[in-house]
Amino acid sequence: QEWVKSAWKKSPKKEVDEKDEILFLMEEVGEMAEALRERKNTKGIHTDLEKEMGDILLSLFTLAVRYNIDLESAFEKTKESILKRYIKD
Repeated sequence: QEWVKSAWKKSPKKEVDEKDEILFLMEEVGEMAEALRERKNTKGIHTDLEKEMGDILLSLFTLAVRYNIDLESAFEKTKESILKRYIKD
């Protein structure tokens, strides 16, 4: 996330508004869904999914930087919630 924050400052993409950022994220999710649908059970699916998941992470990190969200902290809160709801000791 720190790398994205640093790189974003140098990027012309920093001028993109938040509506477009969320559209970029949805576009990447759509590309991953398309890869799953079109290449199901083929040897290339791993490579396709890896690329699309990387693109999704980049879009998510970019949104997190825009809104000053620490994704590690956000994920920890989600983990705590999942543990309380679904994983009983």
